[in-house]
Amino acid sequence: MPHKRHPRRREIIDLTLVEFVVTDDQKIFHSPEVDRILEEANPLLHARDGEAAEKLFRRALELEPDKPDLLNNLAASLSLQGCAAEALRLLERLHRRDPDYLFARTGLTLAAMRRGDLVRAAELLEPLYVRRKFHKSEYDSLCATQIRLLLLQGDLLSAQTWFDMWEDCDPANPKLDFYRRLLDRPEEPK
Repeated sequence: MPHKRHPRRREIIDLTLVEFVVTDDQKIFHSPEVDRILEEANPLLHARDGEAAEKLFRRALELEPDKPDLLNNLAASLSLQGCAAEALRLLERLHRRDPDYLFARTGLTLAAMRRGDLVRAAELLEPLYVRRKFHKSEYDSLCATQIRLLLLQGDLLSAQTWFDMWEDCDPANPKLDFYRRLLDRPEEPK
């Protein structure tokens, strides 16, 4: 008879700490016209105006249809409008086309977490652990997604470790305040 694993039993995982290189080096370049559109679209996305952002990202995609960041941001703008299924289809398409594109992976990971599929969420993040170089925005997305997953898995210690790595890399990052509260950690005096 096969051995059944107890669902609450935690396995001990040997974790080798590695050093990540986090840069501001731009990876994707756009035409000047698309850059102008993005100067308008990105603030709308950050302000959570999905409808206005969607129109601009669709216009940018007409000019540069294969840029993964444009497709990812279109998916984000659709998600803000409650069009989760369409956003998910875009992320899946983007992931199939470019499995190394980090934002598609983290977006699909978040979708798996929302469905309660923590196994799939962990599988999506796993290939990112061997990567050593990240753009600042990629590292933000990886750390934030990893912390959320670890909290859902009930692993507060590992979530705090990821938070500490993120904070060490970018102590002035405004996103840290949200995750500090999520981890219920007091802010250290400055």
